[in-house]
Amino acid sequence: MATKLSLRSLWKIYKRTCVVTGSGNKRDLAITQLAFYSGARGVLRVLAHLIEQGEYEELHETIRRHGRLIEKIQGRPLRARRH
Repeated sequence: MATKLSLRSLWKIYKRTCVVTGSGNKRDLAITQLAFYSGARGVLRVLAHLIEQGEYEELHETIRRHGRLIEKIQGRPLRARRH
């Protein structure tokens, strides 16, 4: 069963990365959070646009492509690619 990710859990991963790189003060963290949620909102708008246009194959490919990136960021081993 696939792990269900929420924006909140993705933000925690993103924040952990931010703190590790040395940007730990509150101002930088607030700017980082704003950038993260603005980016997430943009991604959701793009996905909604693909749905509205009926481009489901492109939608699924985009989700697969970014799902691999999210797994890589989380440090999970990537699944073998199907050939």
